[in-house]
Amino acid sequence: MSDKAELIDYLKNTQLFALPQSASQMLELSKDPNNGPQEFAKPISADLGLSTQVLRFINSSFFGFRYKITSIPLALTLASVRTIRNYVLWNGLFAMLPNPQCGPFSVKILFQDALRRAVFARIVTECYTKLDSDEAFTCALMQDIAIPFLAEKWGDKYAKMILLSNTEHVRLSALERDVLSWDHSDAGAILVVGWNLGKMIGDAVSQHTGDVFAGRPSCEPTHASITALSALLPKVPDVKWFEAVHFVNAFRKLFGPRLTEITAVLSKSDAVSEQLTDLVNLGRFPKTLSMCWRDILRGLPWAESDDVTATEEQLAEYFAQVTVEANNW
Repeated sequence: MSDKAELIDYLKNTQLFALPQSASQMLELSKDPNNGPQEFAKPISADLGLSTQVLRFINSSFFGFRYKITSIPLALTLASVRTIRNYVLWNGLFAMLPNPQCGPFSVKILFQDALRRAVFARIVTECYTKLDSDEAFTCALMQDIAIPFLAEKWGDKYAKMILLSNTEHVRLSALERDVLSWDHSDAGAILVVGWNLGKMIGDAVSQHTGDVFAGRPSCEPTHASITALSALLPKVPDVKWFEAVHFVNAFRKLFGPRLTEITAVLSKSDAVSEQLTDLVNLGRFPKTLSMCWRDILRGLPWAESDDVTATEEQLAEYFAQVTVEANNW
């Protein structure tokens, strides 16, 4: 068993706490609310590679501008400083992730999962809340940031947990707590604090593996609860969406009786996720969220062949029934 003191010592005595310079500069500039596009443009423009990446991002279909943006200050103005800051942050962080030889672990798959969950969080935040959707994107994106570091440190022990999580109806965090006495949300929170990313991201990362929806008829949408909802999406390696029932119940607790809208939300998430993975050369998903959702609906009592439509009442009744069976999670 590895106690939390060992975890903290490991994380704080490696180079992991040294953020990429570009990300550090952006975070430092963010501390002064008087800084605007011109100030943020300077560190980006000074790095040719970063400038190119930011302009590719701003000119992608993720934004859908009708004309090409060639100026970093204009990009910061049109997309908002916060959006570009967050892009520089996650692009820098994921560029520094280790890719250990640890069984089925793949940093590419981790990044695919992270982007898909972040896009989903951004979309539901925009659709159903007045919260900052860019911050929701970043909170959800960062939730599993510690996993590569843990895979590198604990090797074979961690590889067995990842394999079991990918093939059985069990969460990685549950296996981590059984074997190590802590999980990757604890490690992620340590990194977020060390990087001075702020309380909002820290809370979202630290809480995403817990059942924040248990025993409550409703739950307030916050960046932390939306991140926890995104954590219930299927992982890229999953053959089945093991936590679909928990996802549906959490979705209802956050956003009310909108189950018939899940299809559209997941479809939009797929489209945007594919745009971003193309942008950073991560390739396509072997199975989209929409495909996973259709598999669930095809198992419903009224589904016939490819007709998987249902009313709000039918969906609510079905998922209320199967919730009892899934409460042993």
